[in-house]
Amino acid sequence: MRTLIKNAAVVTMDKTLGDFERADILIDEGTIVRVAPGIEADAEIIDASTMIAMPGMVDTHRHTWQTALRGILADGNIPDYLRGIRLQMAPRYRPQDMYVGNYLGALDALNSGVTTLVDYCHNILDPDCAHAAVTGLKDAGIRGLYGHGLTPVTENTWSQARGGIAGSADPANFSTREKLAREIRDQHFSDNSILRFGIAPQELTITPVADVAMEFRFARELGARITTHANQVMVRQLFQDVEVFAANDLLGDDLLLVHCTFNTEHEWELLRDSGVMVSVCAETEMQMGMGFPVIREVTDNTPGPSLGIDCVSGCSGDMISHSRFVLQASRWRADEPGYQRMVAPQEMAWTTHDALSWLTVNGARAAGVSDVVGSLTPGKRADIVLLEMGGVSQAGWNRREPGGAIIAQANAGNVDTVLVDGRVVKRGGALVHVDVRAALAQLEESHNFLYEQMDVNGGFIPQPPIDIPLYRERA
Repeated sequence: MRTLIKNAAVVTMDKTLGDFERADILIDEGTIVRVAPGIEADAEIIDASTMIAMPGMVDTHRHTWQTALRGILADGNIPDYLRGIRLQMAPRYRPQDMYVGNYLGALDALNSGVTTLVDYCHNILDPDCAHAAVTGLKDAGIRGLYGHGLTPVTENTWSQARGGIAGSADPANFSTREKLAREIRDQHFSDNSILRFGIAPQELTITPVADVAMEFRFARELGARITTHANQVMVRQLFQDVEVFAANDLLGDDLLLVHCTFNTEHEWELLRDSGVMVSVCAETEMQMGMGFPVIREVTDNTPGPSLGIDCVSGCSGDMISHSRFVLQASRWRADEPGYQRMVAPQEMAWTTHDALSWLTVNGARAAGVSDVVGSLTPGKRADIVLLEMGGVSQAGWNRREPGGAIIAQANAGNVDTVLVDGRVVKRGGALVHVDVRAALAQLEESHNFLYEQMDVNGGFIPQPPIDIPLYRERA
């Protein structure tokens, strides 16, 4: 099947092609064949004369399973998250809650123009929950990386594991979790799916180094991309994640670190030339007490930053608005030393093109899919987003600089059409590949169940709050 997108302003994110005030995009069997003005072909036509075409966006870190608890953590920090989400609500999830959280959450991503998602799935209570989480992503039709969590859901001691139950086996035992991970990979990822298998090892804050290293080696044995949180809390007396990873020979170009807000200068040096990518989750970081988004450091010491929404239990899934927020925060940070000297900035430190790179080419590399998506390069798969710019709020937009218009003027509400692997999943502002009403009904049932469980078990954060020494006793 051939599709021809006609008369769009095109942002290709391909240095050779550049951008177009008006051009067409020819797609054949899911592959981008040509991007140029005036293409004529026997194909289904999509009229994009009032739209901007761009590569599908990539969210490199989202706990998608939390979708039914959207916004419950709007005023929460890390201790609130641990008490409310991880210790109170996470253990109450059923397999159907994991399924619909990932299903509806992935649909939310597609609806917002995110065609590739790195799902950090660290709420594996039992095998059924794991199977349900993967199935939710696959049913939604999103491209991405399923990050199978090896972190058991734990008590506040962070030692009495409850997750990964397999018969009478001890869920804290690595062999139990190893068996489940292999089962998930073999059952769900044996085909050439647009969803790939990854591993999210346990964190050094809660697990001995030897155990984390064993999980890294296991992931690499499976050929799985690895993603893990790193240095996101100010607990310097306990760990220096990147330094520990380097000392144990765990760094590599198959690793996606998340946050890194409290890396030391030495740790940034250790990341140079390692190929490690970093996901910056600015809204969550700045809200929850995880420091300032480290765009400059990631740019200087790695292949480049990517962006993640992180917790939809706190923040929205609008990646365009998120990228604008990160851009402006990074601009302020670059200018702030001058403000201290009463010197006005003379140059723009960061550009809208930088922000687009975070959303697309950098994100694709971080997710391990830069070989197939991230730019509108002929030969890559057709993950394409069309933004409707013909409305009142975008009237007068700068067609000569469509990339700037995306970052500075647009938002998720402008996403009119979305293609994943050449398949149209959203058209005319509505998802067309699934029964949206049925999905919403499933999510509503899960939402109501979880809130009922919360209410009968003392509320979101039962009082008095559980003590979490890790976040109280700081250096």
